[in-house]
Amino acid sequence: MSKKRTAESWLEESDRWDEMSLEELLAVSEPEDIKFVDRRPRRAISLRVDEEVIEAAKHAAGELGLGYQTLFRMWVIDGLRRYRGEKIRARASKKAGAS
Repeated sequence: MSKKRTAESWLEESDRWDEMSLEELLAVSEPEDIKFVDRRPRRAISLRVDEEVIEAAKHAAGELGLGYQTLFRMWVIDGLRRYRGEKIRARASKKAGAS
């Protein structure tokens, strides 16, 4: 049976790892095979967007540490989620009003 670790022991171990240099960390680390999650294939599309919008998106994406095309994709997905939520709420309020 394994001994239950305390928060203090976790913090002590964390401090030891924090004190190691990159070379020391690499020396004690074992390589791991990483399996990336399969995602649905994406299809390229073309959009005509004003240059100012692209520059603003690049600036915003840079602040977030993202590529601007990734940020555009996130905005589209977020917009679709909001649109669907509004449609669902509208249907629900319509049903509530009909009863």
